[in-house]
Amino acid sequence: MAVANRRRRAEVKRLVKSGELSLEEIFELADREECVAQMRAYDLISALPAIGEVKAARIMTRAAIAQTRRIRGLGPKQRAELFRALVR
Repeated sequence: MAVANRRRRAEVKRLVKSGELSLEEIFELADREECVAQMRAYDLISALPAIGEVKAARIMTRAAIAQTRRIRGLGPKQRAELFRALVR
């Protein structure tokens, strides 16, 4: 089970990096799939195209999101702040 969850999260990160999944689609997927909801928000943000580790940390700081926060734990204001920072 744990191996399957890690593989699914890796697949989702690959889809995010390639641009096949948007931020909105990831949040919808997290509502349906527990293993995606358990991803760390930092891992998700740093997997986005053109976003590296430094930029991801800066975005999370501005949105008041802890480095250890999981997607499931993001509040509505934090999600809105991520959309503002990332959706162009």
